[in-house]
Amino acid sequence: MRSLFLYHCLRRDLTNFSLLRHRAFAGFMVSMHQSGTHWLKHMLASALTHKHGLPPPCYDHANEIIGGPREKRLHARLPRLASSHSIPHPLLGSSLVRGALKFPPYVVLVRDLRAVLVAGYEKWKAHYDCDFSTFLRGDVGGHRFDSDIWWCIRFYNAWGRLAARFPAATLVVKYESLRGDTLAGLEGINRFWALGLTQAELEHGIKASSKAKMAQKRDPNTPLGLTVVREDPRPAQEWFDSEDERFLEQTCRAWLKYDFGYGYRPADFS
Repeated sequence: MRSLFLYHCLRRDLTNFSLLRHRAFAGFMVSMHQSGTHWLKHMLASALTHKHGLPPPCYDHANEIIGGPREKRLHARLPRLASSHSIPHPLLGSSLVRGALKFPPYVVLVRDLRAVLVAGYEKWKAHYDCDFSTFLRGDVGGHRFDSDIWWCIRFYNAWGRLAARFPAATLVVKYESLRGDTLAGLEGINRFWALGLTQAELEHGIKASSKAKMAQKRDPNTPLGLTVVREDPRPAQEWFDSEDERFLEQTCRAWLKYDFGYGYRPADFS
């Protein structure tokens, strides 16, 4: 397993040039899957369009305002912002590359590992057609599952390394903190990206992005049968039986180097 995972990391990371290629942005958000990406984008997009007197985002994902790096810029008056789930090429950690090329400031949206795995399973379980324990163990080769534990570890480690190396150019935002004090979280991003949004504009973005309002703006092109909201209300911790917890602990001990304070580093399991 060790050699397969290392090969998979090298193969994926060394061939992913997206963030090296797409740099001409005022801000770039990278996020874990199932970490509140649509919610955060919709809040910021709603605040920005309100400030500039433009139509609000059409759909809950707000892709026409903060979309993928290849998407066409819709409003020239707005700061050019992008979003993806990309894991960075190792060259982004090079001081020489950073000195030679200009990179946007990165907002990194993360969430507790257990919650991400449970939410990801709930979203895709009809497609996966397996129980949670099978999904939890994932596919080291990266073929069967979307954002399984191995992808999450790669994301944690890669962005944790960059945040530690370039703290002035990387703002880590925790989903749980954003839920706890949404205005403070948005104010931090507003300052980091120099968006010039007022408190009233940020509050407008929050109000426009409630669950009820976003549910009315779901993109009709979203695949049918895709579960967006978790159907099982149990806390994420209750999904893990003793064997699952043992697997999680052993895997984190072996591979996880950065956990953003969520308590998954080896010492935290002692």
